[in-house]
Amino acid sequence: MRKPRMRKGTGASASDEQIEHAASATDRTSIPTDLLRTFVAICELGSFTKAAHMFGLTQPAVSSHMRRLESMIGADLLQKSLAGVTLTDSGAEVLRYARRILSINDQIVSSVGLQPILQLIRIGIPNLYAPSKLARIISECGRAADPSRIQVRCDHSSGLLRGVRAGYLDLVFALGSEEDMKDALTMWPEPVVWVRAPDFVLQADGLVPLVSSPNLLPPDRIAMAALEKANRRYEVVFTAFDTLARRAAAEAGLGYFPIPQEPAIGMEPLVIEKPGVLPDLGHVVMGIVAREDLDTKSLAPLIATFKAVLTTEKEVHPR
Repeated sequence: MRKPRMRKGTGASASDEQIEHAASATDRTSIPTDLLRTFVAICELGSFTKAAHMFGLTQPAVSSHMRRLESMIGADLLQKSLAGVTLTDSGAEVLRYARRILSINDQIVSSVGLQPILQLIRIGIPNLYAPSKLARIISECGRAADPSRIQVRCDHSSGLLRGVRAGYLDLVFALGSEEDMKDALTMWPEPVVWVRAPDFVLQADGLVPLVSSPNLLPPDRIAMAALEKANRRYEVVFTAFDTLARRAAAEAGLGYFPIPQEPAIGMEPLVIEKPGVLPDLGHVVMGIVAREDLDTKSLAPLIATFKAVLTTEKEVHPR
């Protein structure tokens, strides 16, 4: 457990020290919403500096907010690293509650105040689907969300699922296994295919060259499992987190890029390998997952539009 602390000799202003001293005497049952709002902003932006710019504060002031909040709660909420900030287990739990508290606070102000506050709805989609889906999500989902605003984040499915379950995102479209989609609002199967450069030729009985992601996204895992089951030897010849980099490697003729069929159809000049050359890859499970405490009833028009954009001409299975 974390004990309230005072930092001396670190350049903190007198006002910051006074604030922290006052916090030590504050009733722990009453957490100021400005502290929670700062915490949520740091989580969503991934940076103390960006949160400071957002609120027009200095970085020491933002750090002071976090020290006060952690002292009042009695636990570390964030961990700093070279990659940015990450949530502790306690931080993930507090983030979920903080978003609820701020949402209720803003609803009260909006319903009785003179100036309504527009709700921001955070939507996530996989990088691979941005070229084909992003424009319609912005236009059609934007209209369905009115008068609220939407914010779209692109990431890998694993990151999107972590984000929605930690409260960073409100609604995400992702792909994975049935276990990954256990709490999905709706889900459906999508074929996975082998994609290659048009002039690439696989050598008979040679190693199957794979273009992969370092953290093995679902299509990568499916491809490796299929090759192992068929006793086909393979090697990973290129890895990158970035989708465009993997696509460029496939276009350069380095090897096969396993991806869902829908984005593969419009990925010229890459072509889908004909049946029989490599093992069939079966399907990946795709779905729409909502934040645990999201008011899906009031957002029903938006969710229905999101489903329509993603599942046109597909058979979907409501949960």
